[in-house]
Amino acid sequence: MRTKIYLITLFAVTIGMLWSCDDSVYDHVAQPPQTSEQEELQETTGFKFALGDQLASAIVLSEEQLTSATFSAVKTTSTGKLSEGASIDFSLRLSNTESFENAVDLSSITENGVATITANDLNEAVKTLYGKAPYERDLYLEVLSYIKEGGEKILLPEKSVLGPVKVTPVGPVIETGYYLIGDANEWNFDNLGDYKFSHSGKDVYEDPIFTLLANNIEGNFKIVPKSCKDAGSWDGVLGNPIDQNPALSGELVGGGAMRIEAPGWVKITLNMMEYTYNIEVIGEMNLTLYVAGSHQGWDPGTAPTVYCRNFDFKYDGYVYFDGPHAFKFTSQPNWGGINYGDSGSEGVLTDDGGADNLNVTEAGYYRLNVDLSGSPYTYTAEKTEWGLIGDATEGGWDNSTPMTYDPDTRMWSVSTTLEGGKSFKFRANEAWAINLGGDMDNLSYDGANIDVVESGNYLITLNLNNPKQYKARLMR
Repeated sequence: MRTKIYLITLFAVTIGMLWSCDDSVYDHVAQPPQTSEQEELQETTGFKFALGDQLASAIVLSEEQLTSATFSAVKTTSTGKLSEGASIDFSLRLSNTESFENAVDLSSITENGVATITANDLNEAVKTLYGKAPYERDLYLEVLSYIKEGGEKILLPEKSVLGPVKVTPVGPVIETGYYLIGDANEWNFDNLGDYKFSHSGKDVYEDPIFTLLANNIEGNFKIVPKSCKDAGSWDGVLGNPIDQNPALSGELVGGGAMRIEAPGWVKITLNMMEYTYNIEVIGEMNLTLYVAGSHQGWDPGTAPTVYCRNFDFKYDGYVYFDGPHAFKFTSQPNWGGINYGDSGSEGVLTDDGGADNLNVTEAGYYRLNVDLSGSPYTYTAEKTEWGLIGDATEGGWDNSTPMTYDPDTRMWSVSTTLEGGKSFKFRANEAWAINLGGDMDNLSYDGANIDVVESGNYLITLNLNNPKQYKARLMR
């Protein structure tokens, strides 16, 4: 009761003060309190979403669809309670894993509770996540949903992860191997082995470039995909819209033959993502250097060689020395050509015929590099010990499984267990500076991992005798 009395007294004192000030009268009349109708609160529960009808089934995209087709990606299956003028809006992301460690934004337009995407945006998102290969891919869709009212958005508390969605992106057919057939090999499918295009061994959709270095193949030719070679069929062999076309570049289609009119060396490059070819006429060039020395009786004709694979005047190869030896590089399988010896500066060559010999000081299997592309000429001789590396091996990707060199077979080998479904590579000196992978019949530096199909004990051999074509074999 004390509080109540206090409030009444305070009110009376206040009124008295108002009446007493300068004998003026306080004539303000209080207006009645304003009231307004309570706005309806927007609820954020009761909303549910699902894949749109089209993404709920597997999608195989086509070139025609990329120009204008759209798909319903997400639909609202339960709308909860929406206040007047409010609507549902979506923000979408796509990932190749359910954990969304790697994801891309996916543009969409929302109308009537349905998010629509374009075929082209979906195609580009799949290629960003998986690469350009036109294989069926599993994808997951992250859905952030909003209630949109006027210019404001309210994010609903729970996001949805939908999927997996199965999508096959658009991509050209790129095979793992291509061969030249033509006048040079008498248009004979049995004579394709020496005319196989080189490739890095990586995914062909990430690296669609194939190259062939060949000598004296003037005349007409076409390109044989591996599937045609295996089937012995002309159906699918690639040519040009113009028969016997002498142009140095053009389009690859079914049709007539291309034509090389210049003698000597040429480099043919195929871009199978674009289905185009390019011919580089090189003419005369010495691609081989002979490593003659005391290790083999100073006979250039029987000497091991280093080879220029890329027509860049850079040569690579391997030579076994059974002890300290002297040697030189020669341009011909005799002493009648240019001979490269020691210039007197470490690692530098001279073509002075009277120059001193080059030397290795201890036994070993050496990688020899010669660079004649500029001035001065240079070389390196690096001793190598080879091994296997990869998750298919017992050492995993951290520790090499050592191989043994046999001077009689001139090959490296090891007998070891490999795990199926995983992969490996060859590398030297337990480091990544020198490693080989890709095509087992034509290994390349920094090439792709080599897959192991079945688990088991394998004899693995590595043959680096021919610098034109490094090879490996797996035998059970």
